Amino acid sequence: MHIFHHGESDQLLPWKQRYKINTDKMKTGEIQKGAEVVRDLMRMKKEKALNTSEKRMLEHAHEFLISELEVMEGITEHEIKSFSQG
Repeated sequence: MHIFHHGESDQLLPWKQRYKINTDKMKTGEIQKGAEVVRDLMRMKKEKALNTSEKRMLEHAHEFLISELEVMEGITEHEIKSFSQG
């Protein structure tokens, strides 16, 4: 949950480059990388509307994160949403 509140997001990159970086992070299958994708896209979403590809990426990353944390940590979806939106 520390990841949601800390860490830098590089929002100055063109969306295609951000998408490639986020895709590579998701391919690792690591929870930390998935959390970074959710964090960065949620931050961007607060400032401006995401394009269709980034919306799908956020949905996919969020679903991945929820499923992994529910299984590994016993954290509920409600708790995850409260951290990722806070």
